[in-house]
Amino acid sequence: MLPLIGFVYFAIAMGLSSLSYAREPLPLPKGPVVLTVSGKIKRTNGNGVALFDIKMLEALGRTSFTSRWDLSEAPLLFEGVPLRALLERIGVLGKSLRASALNDYAAVIPMEDLRFEPILATKVDGRTLTIRDKGPLWIAYPRDAHKVLQDAKYDYRWVWQLNKLHVE
Repeated sequence: MLPLIGFVYFAIAMGLSSLSYAREPLPLPKGPVVLTVSGKIKRTNGNGVALFDIKMLEALGRTSFTSRWDLSEAPLLFEGVPLRALLERIGVLGKSLRASALNDYAAVIPMEDLRFEPILATKVDGRTLTIRDKGPLWIAYPRDAHKVLQDAKYDYRWVWQLNKLHVE
């Protein structure tokens, strides 16, 4: 365990290194593109868009939480990439996200929702998500951790089969 002063220096160093990482150019995806981000963004790796494969997303960091979603009776373990990490990496300039799915479903997610730390889930209960079961990406909120998230207006923001984000 680091002494308090050492911890402060460590935290500052980590913050600065992640800041420089956020400024690095986006590499090109090497695998199949699972997410395209467009709109008001600073960093791109395509024709005005940011393209991500699964490995690129997972390199942004991993997190998890256990929560129910609107149609589940028991809590589920959601694992994935913090939405905030993705948005910081590409340098968003907008006030909301239009999240679109493979089936053309779309929902608007205000940037204020980042306070709840939603994720781009890639696994549920240890299983990698496929198109057949809401994948490869599913926007998930820690619904059980915040009573306010147990409202239908947030349920509509759980976009499964996510393939596009447009920053508005």
